[in-house]
Amino acid sequence: MSSSALHWLRGDLHTHCEDPALAAAYLEGVGGRLDFVALTNHAQKPALGEQAEVITRMRTLLPGLLFFSGLEWNTPTGGHACLIFPPSLREHEHAQAFAQTYDRLAGSQPVVPEALAFLAALPLAERPLLFFNHPAPGQWSAPELDLYLAADQGAVIAGIEAVHGHQTRDLVLTLDPLRYPGSAPGGLADHLYTQGRPFALLANSDFHIHKQHLKPDYTPGVFNHIRAGVAPDQRDSAAVFAALRQGRTCAVQGHWLDLGDFRVGQARLGDTWTGPGQGLLALVLEAGETLESLDLIGQFSRTQAPAILHSFGPQPAGALDLSLPVPAGAHGFVRLRALAARRERPWPSQHASRLFLSSAILLEGR
Repeated sequence: MSSSALHWLRGDLHTHCEDPALAAAYLEGVGGRLDFVALTNHAQKPALGEQAEVITRMRTLLPGLLFFSGLEWNTPTGGHACLIFPPSLREHEHAQAFAQTYDRLAGSQPVVPEALAFLAALPLAERPLLFFNHPAPGQWSAPELDLYLAADQGAVIAGIEAVHGHQTRDLVLTLDPLRYPGSAPGGLADHLYTQGRPFALLANSDFHIHKQHLKPDYTPGVFNHIRAGVAPDQRDSAAVFAALRQGRTCAVQGHWLDLGDFRVGQARLGDTWTGPGQGLLALVLEAGETLESLDLIGQFSRTQAPAILHSFGPQPAGALDLSLPVPAGAHGFVRLRALAARRERPWPSQHASRLFLSSAILLEGR
């Protein structure tokens, strides 16, 4: 299956609903914007115990939407991470057992290897995916990520948030998305890619329906969202989890750009290009508006730090068909970053940047 054959499902894997009575309000408009969504209540709060009821109600109200049950983990090192469980009869049981034993704020004193060993011991079909949440300055570091990767014996760790949630908060609006630690050139995502394994780049809302009366925020699918690449005939939970595990995702702010094709040779997002000889990177986009910049980020040699490999510069709205030679023997990765020219977001935060980011194609040329 070529990259152009991918069908893009839209989703949000970091949301909260701490009041079962707000389940219907949470869903307003979501079915028209997203294909999958995860409820990730905090591991130390009573709401996690009520999550089974909320998920059941949501699945009944919107049977065409894929609902995943998860939790936001207060990790032993101080950062947050989301665990997303595949649908099963024991999805809530696993989340509760993990939270009671391995959450930093639940009265226990967890350690990373033991927590990840618990997850690795679950049956493969019931094993969750782990994503590092909102790596704003001071919340995650490369050594901490390495600690988790070294302890991950069950291939649970799958990706990282490329941009911040809570999209309308004043603090978030002061963050420069081009330098955000999750997705900046040479940042945490690139640190993961230099290790030669696929990772998913994510954009989630971190929406809290029960806090909307305090500070309005974009509801799921309005702004930050994930695009997961699946085969055109696959729209089930297994296909979404496979795309996330493979790193076949885009992290998107708004709805102004569509990715038609992005590959090196026959290797698409999450795949590894192996050559032989020189490769050709092909990029096909449909831009709904003018782009201020369109960049390729990565490395062609592991002796060089990840950086902007090539800039296509500003681009007009409409269909874009671009290409770039990839040198023979290239080792590293390449990913896409596009920036909209207009600085307009939906109300109530009208003026700020909007990014479109892809996960990486890995390079092992020969």
